[in-house]
Amino acid sequence: MLRKAIAVVALSIFGAPTLGQACEGATRLTLDSPATLEGVLKHGQGTHEAQGAFSYVYLALDKPVCVDAPVAGASDEDPQENLEAPVDRVQLAGEAVNGELPIGKHVSVSGTLFAAHTMWHVEDVLVDAGEVSPR
Repeated sequence: MLRKAIAVVALSIFGAPTLGQACEGATRLTLDSPATLEGVLKHGQGTHEAQGAFSYVYLALDKPVCVDAPVAGASDEDPQENLEAPVDRVQLAGEAVNGELPIGKHVSVSGTLFAAHTMWHVEDVLVDAGEVSPR
């Protein structure tokens, strides 16, 4: 009985473990999975260590989302982790970036989410944008 009381007090002081669910957002998405996002397209500035300053396009999301890592497979040596804070900006990548984009306009972007892994990736999450549609 005393152990149970101590556990309840500890949880109330330190908080309950979240089992990878630390992010608090209305929507949960998963890396390496298709997603459709809505927001306003904007230009951003990044800096590459060797190449210097560059411009990139990102989607300022209407509502922040939580982004979870894909389920790790047995062969994954270095599994990805869930992002702990909600994401409110997603960098565009893929063929759609090479076309004319409606910067400053509200759009829907469909594609596959992936985590930043090079110096060209400014935001934590990117979308390999297959389609960008005005809203």
